[in-house]
Amino acid sequence: MPPRLTLFTARSLAFRSRPSRPQKRFSPSPSAIQQRLASDDASTKKPAVTPVAPGTEVGNEDQLPHVTEEQAAMDKSMGNTPPDIEQGTPVQEILQRDKEAQEKAPKVLKEDIKRSSAPSGTRSFSTSARRPVETQAQGQELAQFRGTEIIGLEYPDAGFGHKFALPDIRSMTKLDNFKKRYDPVVDQVTKSIMRDGKLSKAQSNMAAILDTLRTAPVPSTSATDRALLVDVPREALPLEPVKYLTAVIDSVAPLVKIRQQKGLLGGGASMPIPVPLSLRQRRRAAIQWILTAAESRRELALSERVAKEIINVAEGRSGAWERRQRVHKLAISARANIKAGMSGRRIKRKK
Repeated sequence: MPPRLTLFTARSLAFRSRPSRPQKRFSPSPSAIQQRLASDDASTKKPAVTPVAPGTEVGNEDQLPHVTEEQAAMDKSMGNTPPDIEQGTPVQEILQRDKEAQEKAPKVLKEDIKRSSAPSGTRSFSTSARRPVETQAQGQELAQFRGTEIIGLEYPDAGFGHKFALPDIRSMTKLDNFKKRYDPVVDQVTKSIMRDGKLSKAQSNMAAILDTLRTAPVPSTSATDRALLVDVPREALPLEPVKYLTAVIDSVAPLVKIRQQKGLLGGGASMPIPVPLSLRQRRRAAIQWILTAAESRRELALSERVAKEIINVAEGRSGAWERRQRVHKLAISARANIKAGMSGRRIKRKK
């Protein structure tokens, strides 16, 4: 049986690419090189100047005027007030006073200073640190500048640009700036309300507390045992919020604290012993009492809670006064234990 032939089967044909012939590179002829060099020289050369007959008007090749000069000419033609283009520059004014700087100044500035000793026109501002010399009605001068000294004032050796004498810092230590920068009570309260080491936020809250005390009404109280210890009138407390805060803290601060000494009574019982406190310790106890009472208030902001609690202390309505009375009563009842606590001997109980 003859084999079957398929006439519609695609056949693949192999094509051979035509071999590429290398292109011939022709070197330029010497005449072409000379023509190219001649054209390059012609492009770099300056164009020839066309001779002009004498008396013929040509274009102005001078430098264009400054923008200020153009504006002055335009204002003059339009009838407006032109700007003052003759005023001196700040550098020129400084160089006219400083003789040492004139020696190192550029040649252009030197010639300008020689040409005009003082700048013409007026300036709306002054770049100099010197104050204008005041004159009396008779024309007598009150103060004169001679170098770095001011002649005619109370402090002639104050220095250039200073009206009063500078403080003597030779006796100051490195920590004086940090110790005397803020009020001690304000600084102690700020460090007490600080959380997570965020001092800037605590300072903002402290500023808000003082502002609330400044705008608050005058505190009024009827209890004599809860009066504020302050050297200014009560009506003037809101005008001085720092003294207001200091008076509240010093008034509610306890004088002593109760220390529990273990083993002195025998049988594991501790003996309460009153211990006197320093000024900073007293203030710290009062601040902690105020902050503890402020936590139970309903205001949202911390600064508002603390400020309202300080006002309550000033008016005698805070719980810090009860804590102070409780500590003092316990110290009075345990004052007999001071001697035993100092000796450190155990007290035998009577059967």
